Amino acid sequence: MVVLAVLVAGFVLVVGGDREIDGRASGVLADEWSTLSDPASGLSYQIPPIRWRTNPDVGTAGSVALTQGAELTAYTCGTPVERLLRGVLGSGSAPRSGTASDMATLADSVAVAAANQYYHDSGAPVVALDPPTRLTRTSHGTTLDGVLVRAVASQHADHCLASRGEVLVFVLRFGDHDGVLVVNGDLAGGPADPAPVTDTELRAIVGTARPTS
Repeated sequence: MVVLAVLVAGFVLVVGGDREIDGRASGVLADEWSTLSDPASGLSYQIPPIRWRTNPDVGTAGSVALTQGAELTAYTCGTPVERLLRGVLGSGSAPRSGTASDMATLADSVAVAAANQYYHDSGAPVVALDPPTRLTRTSHGTTLDGVLVRAVASQHADHCLASRGEVLVFVLRFGDHDGVLVVNGDLAGGPADPAPVTDTELRAIVGTARPTS
């Protein structure tokens, strides 16, 4: 990922909670994970205690500006030397979608845009998009509809970049907007150290996403 790393603290951090994968309880307690809360998106979500560092502004993913984010292990590579990241996450707000299909379209567009952005160097990566998965979350007794989309990017032009990376986009439909969480990580390629992340960890992060209230 060609992204300048600026590590800044200053988040609302809460500890504790049950970790979930794809919206289903995994039975794994995430007592050491830190919770980031983003009033603009209406979402809170957790990051693991190892390798992830908070960053309040992590840029954009397609049409969505991402804040209350985090970055995964910075490293340097190439000539001239570039500062790169093994992953990035953050959330933002989009105009409210009308239907579940509209939510999936939004998630698709954000996922594809982010995958092309994060893994583009001398040429565009090949991006494969998985079918959307429907999810729900509960807020004050009301069930909110959501969708999860996965995009996988592959590139082999730059040895400093991952050869394969993943973008997960979770969209939750509120009354007046859509909350969007973007979670990205390298799956393979790039340097041996720092190591890539796993799909399981990225999905576990998405599984912690909840309405802020």
